[in-house]
Amino acid sequence: MSDQTDRMDRTDKMDRTLTPPRRFRGIRRQVSVFLLTAIFGFVGVVGLVAWKQGMFVQQTSIYFHAPDATGISKGMPVRLHGVPVGAVKDVTLADFGGVRVRLGINSDYIPKLPRNALARLAREGYVGATSIQILTGSATGDRSAIRDGEEIRFVAQKGLNDMLDEVRAQMTPAFQELRRVAAELGDPDGDFRRSVASMRELLEELPPATRELRAMLRSTDRTMTSLGRQAEATLGTFARLGEQTERDLPVLAGKLATTLDSLNATATQVRETTRSNGEALRELLGQAPEVVRNSNELVRDSQELAAAARRTWLLRDYVDPVEMRTLPVDSFESFGKR
Repeated sequence: MSDQTDRMDRTDKMDRTLTPPRRFRGIRRQVSVFLLTAIFGFVGVVGLVAWKQGMFVQQTSIYFHAPDATGISKGMPVRLHGVPVGAVKDVTLADFGGVRVRLGINSDYIPKLPRNALARLAREGYVGATSIQILTGSATGDRSAIRDGEEIRFVAQKGLNDMLDEVRAQMTPAFQELRRVAAELGDPDGDFRRSVASMRELLEELPPATRELRAMLRSTDRTMTSLGRQAEATLGTFARLGEQTERDLPVLAGKLATTLDSLNATATQVRETTRSNGEALRELLGQAPEVVRNSNELVRDSQELAAAARRTWLLRDYVDPVEMRTLPVDSFESFGKR
């Protein structure tokens, strides 16, 4: 009985050993799917890299020579106006010195690259990745499209030492000028020292000038205050005069109107008097010739009566006859004869 029980236990153990556990069921299929996914992913990555490297794009090879390969590496992108158009395929040593760089350019962009194009090493920013920048060159050169295997000219980028030399050459005059200015500042007889001494004297004179200015400002304040008061008094006087004028103006206007009426009446009376006097004067002037004629006749009659009276015997002996004498030329002779 015990043997049979042992056999049964061993049989159960063997069955459990040969039968996989529940958690490992389907593991083979999962492993196969994972391996297939990894293989397809690797193939996709390789295809993407190859596409990025332009392996599936028709490319044209052009070359340029550089003094050295500093900063140039295989696979470096090539850009035209900032657009990727190819990559660096390889860098080899040239027979006559320097390096010869082969560029793989997408054939679709070849018509846009003239034979006088230039290549230079460019960096995106100060710490960005470097690339080969294609420049289209001048408008006066050969503008025909470049062909496979032809070369373009490389423009070497200035190195750090060259830039430092340029900065040193530009800064040297500035440093010399600073040295000269420092020497002038340290000279005790220089203009700067004299200017500083003059400024110190001016600063020492500022407190008395400030006190005088304050006194002048106080005096000006008092003057302005008195002027304000006088202005207020003057304005009050003008206000009173205005009020008085406003009160007296109607009375004066009435008196003026009465005076004007009187002057008008007087003028009317004078006009009437002048008219009447004029008429009387006109009548008198009309009678004047007749009065003059009568006066002449009266004088003539008087002369005739006087002559007749002198001829009478009563007056003839008593009246001397009138002698007609001529007046002498010289007034002294006439005076002596008299």
